[in-house]
Amino acid sequence: MFGLFGSSLMTIVFIYLVINIVLSDESIRPQTVKLAFTSNPSEMVISWFTEKENGDSLVHFSETHSTLLSWTKLQHKSGVNVTTSSAQPQNFTSDTWYGLSHTVLLSNLSPLTTYFYVVGGTSQVAYSQIFKFTTQAFDINTTATEPMKKVTPFHIAVYGDMGNGDGYNETVAHLKENMDRYNMVLHVGDISYCDYDKVEQGNQTVWNDFLKELEPITSKVPYMTTPGNHDVFYSLTAYQQTFGMPATSDEPWYSFNYNGVHFISISSESDLSPFTKQYQWIKADLEQYRRYNPNGWIIAYSHRPYYCSTQWDWCRKQTLRALIEATVGSLFQKYNVDIFLAGHTHAYERTYPVYQQLNIGNYDYPGGTVHMVIGTPGNQEGLDKDFIYPTPDWSASRFSTYGYAQLQVQNETHILWQFLGNQDRKILDQQWIVKGYFD
Repeated sequence: MFGLFGSSLMTIVFIYLVINIVLSDESIRPQTVKLAFTSNPSEMVISWFTEKENGDSLVHFSETHSTLLSWTKLQHKSGVNVTTSSAQPQNFTSDTWYGLSHTVLLSNLSPLTTYFYVVGGTSQVAYSQIFKFTTQAFDINTTATEPMKKVTPFHIAVYGDMGNGDGYNETVAHLKENMDRYNMVLHVGDISYCDYDKVEQGNQTVWNDFLKELEPITSKVPYMTTPGNHDVFYSLTAYQQTFGMPATSDEPWYSFNYNGVHFISISSESDLSPFTKQYQWIKADLEQYRRYNPNGWIIAYSHRPYYCSTQWDWCRKQTLRALIEATVGSLFQKYNVDIFLAGHTHAYERTYPVYQQLNIGNYDYPGGTVHMVIGTPGNQEGLDKDFIYPTPDWSASRFSTYGYAQLQVQNETHILWQFLGNQDRKILDQQWIVKGYFD
């Protein structure tokens, strides 16, 4: 009798311990693993969150999957040659959430090389699954400030204003279907709509829940973001800790080069007036790039568009948008910025090459920047379906349907731009853009 009771008691105790170990592991298991570029092409930032502390933040990586797999099977013991990078985790607390953000920098990476990696901590064995990423093309004999002039073809996915509304799940599924073709994602602000007033919103948990669905994407290719109005709650500190962009919460603007193209992220939620820090930085960044590469592609992105024609509030503020274009737009014209990507209004729109409300040249011979609005992946506020009439002369294509855009850089002279609708997975808009040389 006692033997049977004792055996049952031990079984219960064993199950209790196993459950507690599993729960403990889950609280320190990495969540929302993300990649990001820095200004140095031989580097990659990897970030994630855990609910509780697990020592230092670690990334173990190798050029071969079998090597990293052997290391994990040996319970992470020495004897298998993997490379490790580490950093100190950062505590993050708010009214409704607490946890730790982890950001680790990988450096001295080789060009056009695939790396396999896992992330975790030093205290307990609670690692992520094995992920992989591929580095860009770059010349190991040049510095980070000397960009490649030769273009290596690549694809990127582009959208803003995603959130978790009606079209969100379908857009994420659509992206996952096409992920093998993309080298990066640009999310141009209003990422998860984490600033809403309800208790279950307006906190880090919203970003975490949102990013869990995107982890198959964010862990594979760099997920480059720019802050939107719905990302600025309390301060930009939470945004910066979450996404690990090559910027700071005080100066959330940055640039990087990828495969022979210069990308510049502009914060529409910061002052863009002449003589401000951001304006002077934009001017210096474009000037420096043009010094090294007078004829290279430049793609700029921000949250708020300078050209849009829906009936929604921002698009009707013509005077305010004209003031911004008079400052930043003048830099675009002077330094030959080819394409500008934005969101904010929940519709799709493509302009002709334009400057100061006037069409300049055409897509074969652009004399101004081509502006794109992609606020259509499916946020909880819905689509902006009403447009201003008559259609402005600078507007080439506009509509409201759920989907996202892709940009294919073919070479030094041609870029293919496409909008992919979620329904039936059809290409709803397409345009070749030839490299322009503005006067």
